[in-house]
Amino acid sequence: MALSRRDILQLMFLAGGGAALAACGGGSSSSGGEETPRDPGDGGGTPTPTPEPPAPARELPLRAGPLANIGPLVDSGVDGVLVPEGFALRRVATAGRQPVSKLPLFLWHSLPDGGAVFSQADGGWVYVSNSEFVPGGVGALRFGADGELLDAYPILSNTRINCAGGATPWGTWLSCEEVEDGQVYECDPVGTPRQAQSHPALGRFKHEAAAVDLATSSVFMTEDEGDGRLYRFRSAGRVSAVNGAPGLDLDNGVLQVLEVEGFENGAYMEDLAGARALRRVTWVDVQSPDEPQSRVRARIEESTGQGAPGTRFKGGEGIWIQYWPEGERDTVTGFEHPLRAVVFFACKGDNRVHALDVDNDLIEVVFDNEQLISAGEDAFDDVDNLVVSPMGDVVVAEDGEAMRLMVMVPNQPARILLQVPGGGSELTGPAFTADGSRLYFSSQRGPAGLLGLPLGRTYELTVPAAFRAV
Repeated sequence: MALSRRDILQLMFLAGGGAALAACGGGSSSSGGEETPRDPGDGGGTPTPTPEPPAPARELPLRAGPLANIGPLVDSGVDGVLVPEGFALRRVATAGRQPVSKLPLFLWHSLPDGGAVFSQADGGWVYVSNSEFVPGGVGALRFGADGELLDAYPILSNTRINCAGGATPWGTWLSCEEVEDGQVYECDPVGTPRQAQSHPALGRFKHEAAAVDLATSSVFMTEDEGDGRLYRFRSAGRVSAVNGAPGLDLDNGVLQVLEVEGFENGAYMEDLAGARALRRVTWVDVQSPDEPQSRVRARIEESTGQGAPGTRFKGGEGIWIQYWPEGERDTVTGFEHPLRAVVFFACKGDNRVHALDVDNDLIEVVFDNEQLISAGEDAFDDVDNLVVSPMGDVVVAEDGEAMRLMVMVPNQPARILLQVPGGGSELTGPAFTADGSRLYFSSQRGPAGLLGLPLGRTYELTVPAAFRAV
């Protein structure tokens, strides 16, 4: 019988407790030590056991979603892509070509990357997609309530290498530049490039992705550097966003980096077993937040001979937040707050996925290559974009040769949701519709456009109802 990490830790705890009890002679001592307290009402006979406080949680009480139950893959009939039986696939856009015939001047962008879906009042939705190209920018696909592709248009232009980003609770898209002095741009999914706004207060670094927690007025951001950090921007208040909805003030606040207890000032959690254990974190204000952070780190290290603030994360990639509503929040034993919000983020340098408990300031590695290898699966090949489905499934995209979308199952081997043959590309931009019925993604360098150049293809995966039940 396969044991999860939780089972192993529980067995270790019970074994340790038994050894400690034996060493104490079963709770009493014959060497003159203190006697066990007795109940004054029992005539001096049976000792009253002292209840032990519950041991603090050793991992977060995460749960798998319905996609953990998918079966083997079959040919979808579209570009050789493999999907589970009962799922359907269609190609919705090809780089260098017009997605819909009524817009002859708009061509779908090259190298599609991070994306998100935004519901619309008429029952339809918009899928936005970054362009990791020079120039960068963001394109949008407008779908009707029946899934028909109605329109396609740009919402950001004249930027540089827009990698991933993040959707905001107030309905805008944060598009991130992956360059040394990169910025974050806020876009309206149904707006125009002219309406987009940059937010320098979110820091200048190789931005990868972003996730917003409205309850704590926080924007969490990853950095795609080998010595990158995990950032948090604490907003100073609320303002009107680019789409007119009330949102966070992204121009005034404090930029911080995360430090894992025991791994401060540039230290790296080398030991995987130790990284899997729950650890406390703190947040430290960034120095010179208006300067490129890689240069700031180098200057601090040179002038002090010590590492710059922040735990090191190797190549931060996708980031997304999973929420639990009141009444469904599990207790994190030994800590103050029930589980409300967890930030999942991936790092391609060591192929780890981390889970950060926002309210309790706790972190652990929840997925890694050892789990796949021990289960007989091929190891991850550069984990990248990440999304959490409306049903609670954590899905991670993969670059390189294997080219898979993987469903993460907490502390167990992952499941393969789909695979694109051929390798040499990246799976990017996974994003679900609000009802979980459709998942959009791209093969960033799939054959496309003029002469079949590898510029990218964007797809829609239809998820059967049986895999959308929570």
